[in-house]
Amino acid sequence: MPAYLSIDLSPEDHDAIRTYEAQMPPILQKYNATVIARDENALTPEGDRDPHIAVIIRFDDKEAFTRFYESPEYAPLREYRWANARTSAIVIDGIEE
Repeated sequence: MPAYLSIDLSPEDHDAIRTYEAQMPPILQKYNATVIARDENALTPEGDRDPHIAVIIRFDDKEAFTRFYESPEYAPLREYRWANARTSAIVIDGIEE
């Protein structure tokens, strides 16, 4: 069953986040993940979410997400993102296709 990472980013340094995003494609490709949505003008009809950038990434399943998130390739980028943006994220199961 696919899993989806929904991440909200509020960059403290927009250039740093562009650098982060530019380095992501080969790592996502290695883990068979696909960015399916990215929006700098997301609507927030309810709640207190106020992302400057909202992103949704599809993984094969939650285990694939965990392999990606805990990978040695992603670890330095994760730390870099933490240093340059406030973030919030959830991973949810998709509907079987």
